[in-house]
Order: sequence, then structure tokens, then C-alpha cells
Amino acid sequence: MKPDPDKQASAAVKREATDWWARLDSGELDSRQYQAFQRWLNADPLHTLAFDEVTQLWGELDAIKPLLGMPAATRQSAGKPRRPRSVALPRFPAWPVAVAVCCLLFWLSPLGLLFRADWHTGVGEIRRIQLSDGSTVTLNSDSALSVSMEADARHLRLLKGEALFQVSPDKNRPFRVHAGAGSVTALGTAFNIRLRDKGTEVTVTEHSVAVNLDRGAQTARLEEGQSLTFDARDGMGTTQIADTRALTAWQRGTLVFQDKPLGEVVAELNRYHHGYMFIGDDTIAQRRVNGVFHTNDPLAALDALQTSLQIKTTRIGDYLILLHR
Repeated sequence: MKPDPDKQASAAVKREATDWWARLDSGELDSRQYQAFQRWLNADPLHTLAFDEVTQLWGELDAIKPLLGMPAATRQSAGKPRRPRSVALPRFPAWPVAVAVCCLLFWLSPLGLLFRADWHTGVGEIRRIQLSDGSTVTLNSDSALSVSMEADARHLRLLKGEALFQVSPDKNRPFRVHAGAGSVTALGTAFNIRLRDKGTEVTVTEHSVAVNLDRGAQTARLEEGQSLTFDARDGMGTTQIADTRALTAWQRGTLVFQDKPLGEVVAELNRYHHGYMFIGDDTIAQRRVNGVFHTNDPLAALDALQTSLQIKTTRIGDYLILLHR
């Protein structure tokens, strides 16, 4: 039997739509790439239909609409050709405000973040940086860092992600890392900082550090083998005993999980995956996981989890993967 060319074309368009969906949702498209997406979307009504099917399947239309610059209700049906919409330019007095808003949006966007960073890593990339003072920084996947070496101080800012700092001693120049709602000052050799949704997590792997909030008088001293989390709303968390070898296993290309919920494990794997893994059932998100996985192959880790926990997956390529019972 000969292959059906219509079905082949439909599958190809669906793959293109999935690829555009993932790239848009990542927030990494520049203006030239976004214009290429618009041209692709307007080129054929089937493109619009395929893209709508992908967004509706994964329930992410509300997240995508701001990137498209138009609500779903205004999009024409696939049976009618699409025409470019005319855009009315604001009068001159509005331009200063428009320029200020554009600058702010750029500053807050992924492109703005990279503009501020001196060093950054892509998804799945781990990078070791040698600083001018002899200190080293190891940047985890999808992370960004700015560095300012001055005569009387060393100021760094973790803009995104996670990093391990191994500090070269210099009593005349304090080594301070700003992250989230506070800063960490080295009193010894090595410490790890990770920016999480729930706050900034600091773990000391050698000697000690001082933690200070940007607002308020809260300070804390952490010793080797201790960690805490802080944020602007709740302030300093309580000091915890940390498994430093497991927490810094990412530097050796592995992830170690000991009695962790599947939801947390999947969130961690997503940091190293060019795509998105979702859990479609809250009951399986709490299943406990013990294991060691390689950061360079998150899909192999997912396959192992699928077998050990007896769960199923629905996939659109390797970009979008839904875990369910």
C-alpha cells in the first residue's frame, strides 16, 4: 500500500507546530525568529489548525497567548485565509512611554537576562569558569551570572539557575554573591547557591558563609554541611543539615534522589531537557523515587521511572511528554 501524501503532510505540519510551540513557550525566540513563526503561521490555514491542536492538547493556550500578541478568540478558523493585521502607531507624545516599556520588557526577558550576564549556560550545559582572582564558579544547566571584580570587593550576582563557588582567599576583598532577596558572603572556601521558585537555597560545602537579606536586619551564619532557604516574603528559613554530596552531584553529571516525590524529580529532570515533562495526575506526583540518573540523558531517566513506577507517557516527539496512570 502506498503512503497517503495527505497524512504525511499532516504529520509534517504537526511536527512543525510542536516545534514552534516548544520554542515559543521557552521564551528564547528573538524578534527575527518570532517573525519567522508569524510567517509560518500565516502561510497555510493548516498551520493554524495544527498549532491550535497542539496548544489545546496540552492546555497551555493561556500561557502562549501573550507571546502571540492576540487572544485565541480573535484567531480566524482554519478554513479561511489569514490576513496580516494593521497596527496603528502611537502619536509622538506616547513614544517615550512606549520606549520605556519596551526597554523594561527587554530587561526582564530571557534576552535581557543574557544581556546582563557575563557568563551563562544552555539547557543541559555545565560550565566551569576561572575568575581573575583565582576563584572558580561552576554554572549548572540554564544558569546566568554577572561578575564585578573591584579593588576592594568582589561582587557577583546569580541571575538564574544554580552555581557552586570555590573562593580564593583575599581578606582585603570580600567575596559576595547576590542572589534573589539577599546575599552570601564567603567566610571560607566553597558554597552552592540555587535560585528556586520558593526562594534562594544556600548550601555550604566547605568552611562557612554569612547570609544577609537585602531588606531587614536578618543575618545567618552557615557552617559546612548546612543549608537554608530565604526569600523576600518569609525571610530566613531554618538551618538544615544537608547531604552536600547529593546536592552537588550535578557537577559530576548525575542527579541523586533519596525518597523524593516524583513531582520534584520530574521538575529537576526538566532543567536538563530540551522540552517539557508534565504530570497529568496528582496521585502519581507523590510517588517516592530513589535513584541516580545522568544529567546528559533525562529521557533515559524518564524511561527508568516509567518502568519502576509502572506509569505511562503520552508524547509529542521529545518536546512534550505527559506522565499519567
